[in-house]
Amino acid sequence: MTIDGRIASRTGYSRLSCDEDFDLQHELRAWSDIVIVGSNTVLVDDPKLTVRRVPGKSPLRGVVDSRLKVPPSAKLFSIPGGVLVTTEDHDDARLEPYIEVGVTVIRAGKGVVDLVKAWKLLYEELGVSKVMVEGGGHLNYALLDKGLVDEVWVTVSPFVFGAGVSVFDGEGFDGLERKASFRLKGLKVLCGSWVNLRYEVLTPRLPLDI
Repeated sequence: MTIDGRIASRTGYSRLSCDEDFDLQHELRAWSDIVIVGSNTVLVDDPKLTVRRVPGKSPLRGVVDSRLKVPPSAKLFSIPGGVLVTTEDHDDARLEPYIEVGVTVIRAGKGVVDLVKAWKLLYEELGVSKVMVEGGGHLNYALLDKGLVDEVWVTVSPFVFGAGVSVFDGEGFDGLERKASFRLKGLKVLCGSWVNLRYEVLTPRLPLDI
């Protein structure tokens, strides 16, 4: 993110990482069982979400998409291991184009994805226990709000946009009765001017036996 907490400018520009930060991103992907993004991230960037810059195996690749905005031709579905996390509202006929290209479909919730239920199903059906989420801002906030985030790894880049997409974008915590709080676990300077911060989430946090 930029110094002012933006992951994209008002025009959609989002290339903020340096080489060392990209390497770290791919190391974390190789550690994960699945990498998940929101539907807008796929529509704007169409990422592959594979491991390319470091040794290691590519994880499963998923998107949270309540309204099936992401097409079956998206790059994250182009090789085996694609996962669509959507709602229970869509019948088999709507989902058939995804299934035909080998996508695993997880259905949870009505109207919008029930993230707590979806995370349970990822574990029960696919054996996923280590989830890496690469945004966007709405998904980042929704997961934090539900208490589903254990750690936040954020790299602060030496730029300011002044407007654009926030790294956490949602209704917001009031800061009094309810707040998001963290404990710093690590700090590393990358490429001379980028700073990677690793935080443990203290609140909100669901117990492991959700």
